[in-house]
Amino acid sequence: MNENHKERLWLTSFLAAIVATIAFSVYITEYQYGGDSYYMKIDSQPIISNVEVPVGISIQGYTYEGAAKNAQGKIKNLKLKTDEHDIGPFKSGQIIKITVNKTYGIVDYQRVTKKETPLRAQ
Repeated sequence: MNENHKERLWLTSFLAAIVATIAFSVYITEYQYGGDSYYMKIDSQPIISNVEVPVGISIQGYTYEGAAKNAQGKIKNLKLKTDEHDIGPFKSGQIIKITVNKTYGIVDYQRVTKKETPLRAQ
């Protein structure tokens, strides 16, 4: 095996390892953080409770329960928990986009405007 062939083999192996690492990272990220988007309109007061955080202090937490719709209009009952240091509490009438993962449940949520909400989800 000549030197040029060894160098090409090494380079090909190196590039294959990089591509495999990137593909695996994308897969894991999608597996853990991907999911279906649902839209919930806040129309009731939250349940307020104290939440223990890992550093041993207690903060105020908010739980919102209600029906949420996806872009096709499919309804799902969800329970969303947030706290005063996150983007909550939400005001009545706000629309929240919630990402629901099949394995991990709710993995992300954010406020959206009515313009950003699909028609069937309104």
